[in-house]
Amino acid sequence: MKKLEESMRVLITIIIALMIGVLAITLTSKEPGIAIKYFFTGPFSSAYFFGNMLAASIPLMLTGLATSIAFSASAFNLGLEGQVYFGALCGTYVAYELNAVPPIIAIIVVLAVSFAAGGGIAAISGYLKSKWNVDELISSLLVSYTLIYIVDFFLEGPFKDPAAGLAASPYFNKKFVLPKILLPSDLHIGIFIVLAIIILFSIIMKRNKFGYEVRITGKNFRFAKYAGIPVKKVVIMAMFFSGGIAGLAGMIDILGIHGRMIRGYSAGYGWNGIAVALIARNNPLLVIPAAIFFAFLQSGANVSALFSDVTPEVARIIQAAVFYLVTAEGLLFFLKKKRMEKGQT
Repeated sequence: MKKLEESMRVLITIIIALMIGVLAITLTSKEPGIAIKYFFTGPFSSAYFFGNMLAASIPLMLTGLATSIAFSASAFNLGLEGQVYFGALCGTYVAYELNAVPPIIAIIVVLAVSFAAGGGIAAISGYLKSKWNVDELISSLLVSYTLIYIVDFFLEGPFKDPAAGLAASPYFNKKFVLPKILLPSDLHIGIFIVLAIIILFSIIMKRNKFGYEVRITGKNFRFAKYAGIPVKKVVIMAMFFSGGIAGLAGMIDILGIHGRMIRGYSAGYGWNGIAVALIARNNPLLVIPAAIFFAFLQSGANVSALFSDVTPEVARIIQAAVFYLVTAEGLLFFLKKKRMEKGQT
């Protein structure tokens, strides 16, 4: 019954957000019927638009999964933006050093480095929380902004491609580029890697000892301590996996679509991942449709702006409405839970 009520609240929130978007289009467009039609049907009107929608969902699936893992341990990773960005930068650096290595091995190493980089950064916030009770919301956010500036420095300086007209690294060796699977769209085989990762962590969270400890820690911190669960270690590891998956999101997107590191390419991945996780109610498998829904909003906005008089700025109101409405309820509940936990410690 409780799950049904939660599902209904999410559904109602999404419907309200879509209604706000439709109202915004109606008030700003001279032909609102056409604009609304393209918004809802555009992403499915061709293989190109459909493939691009699925491609846009790939990083959101991973950042949604990353958020859900941290949330499940009652930890709040607000540093996903920086972890995505930094993980991709570290993977990019390693990729340039592996040109002589066989493609499959090289890609595995690059992804592993991205995972370790993002995870290591997130684990810092987990350690600070466990050791000195430093609020991970603040520490992860501050570290994230610092990382973004550091990555931008490298892309504008040491890593910048002299031939590029923007802040970007040189293109990778072609062996690093993930093959496309629905031409002429941007959809690539990275979607299968992501689905495998989601299934793996779904099994871990539901059937593995670590997943059990994460869930118990998230539900009742004090009970978990009394039950002998190493809650400090659990929080650190949950943050590590959360940041690691965020790092993977950045690198897979680079290898699948861009072919090189570009300044600001990942803006919004982390924040939208929070909304995806809240829509999915921290269920790893439900992250998949939740991410596709957010990608649908993005794709619909782009197609509508392309074929009607609606500007991208107005169309993005729909995405913003969904984000704020969905996150408001979830974040209030989470912050209330954190205050209760502080009273228990």
